[in-house]
Amino acid sequence: MTRPNNINPVEWEQGLVIARSICAEFFKNGGKPIDALKAYGIYHISSHPNWQVAIDNIAYVKCTRHTEKFAA
Repeated sequence: MTRPNNINPVEWEQGLVIARSICAEFFKNGGKPIDALKAYGIYHISSHPNWQVAIDNIAYVKCTRHTEKFAA
């Protein structure tokens, strides 16, 4: 996934770093990408995502969750 236009480039890179760290921990412990997604509260993904899909989606959620709080 390329950086969405509505996300600051620096924030996106930080989100990717965090997402990679999360996924690395699951990978190290024998988990699958779907496990990392579910642990982070992402359930609307295809049944067989790969690690890049997991990283991108976790980064996107990480970058957009705080903006939802301010919109309320």
